[in-house]
Amino acid sequence: MPITILDSHAHVISRCVDARCSSPAHRLNSSLTIAVARYALNSSLLPLAQDAMPFAEQVRRALIRNRVDTSHSEAIVGKTVDGVPLEGHLHAHYLAADEDGDGRLDHVTLYAPCGFDRHDLEAIGALRTIFRQGNRPDVRLVLTGLGEAERFGDGPIFARSRRWRSVTPFSLPRFASRGAGKPPRPRDLPEAQLVRELRVRGLPEPVSIKRTEGYAAGGRPLVRWLEFHTRRFNGTEGFGLAGFELEFAEPISGPLALGFGCHFGLGLFLPT
Repeated sequence: MPITILDSHAHVISRCVDARCSSPAHRLNSSLTIAVARYALNSSLLPLAQDAMPFAEQVRRALIRNRVDTSHSEAIVGKTVDGVPLEGHLHAHYLAADEDGDGRLDHVTLYAPCGFDRHDLEAIGALRTIFRQGNRPDVRLVLTGLGEAERFGDGPIFARSRRWRSVTPFSLPRFASRGAGKPPRPRDLPEAQLVRELRVRGLPEPVSIKRTEGYAAGGRPLVRWLEFHTRRFNGTEGFGLAGFELEFAEPISGPLALGFGCHFGLGLFLPT
């Protein structure tokens, strides 16, 4: 499948017939910032939607291995060369999503506002398979697009909308309870934590916030938020789970991923 690389005028400036080659990274216009890579997933049995976080972490680990013989990548790793976590959410988000609504993951979107460098793009182009443990079949990744975020507005991840709905749980960044039977402070309620996360990203406060109990796709049975895998491979996790339907006064553009684990697909919203 050809990889389409778009410049700021939405013209195709390079095509690569084979995703394994590194030529796209070498042919890029120097003025073009590649911030997005899109993969379609193919397997005899695709991962469930509730496996979004562990699958996203596997993608990140695979890309780190692909760059093992090159310099450190802050965009891919999310840390400085000295191991200090980056701030500002400019490094890569690994957003595994069920975009066709059948309850299984079918795409992975890599989004790094800071941009990917040439070595990052070579690692991205070389990624072809995620090997899964146990009897679960491997997942093949087909790189379908590279470009600026603005060029992907026709897809759900980068759409522009007033209404958004959780498709993975919002994992609370801080405790919502004071313990000892005391009610949570208003500032620590899930809704308040959500608004704080939006504010940090320069996004407006919604005019409406409604709780949801889980993820329902295509009329399928509800998958409750507690059924999602929300603990990272390093053992860390947030402080509770929630889901929401949001409405803003004016349309906003995605991606919209908030809260703990947002760089690995938690707290992901899609337009409704």
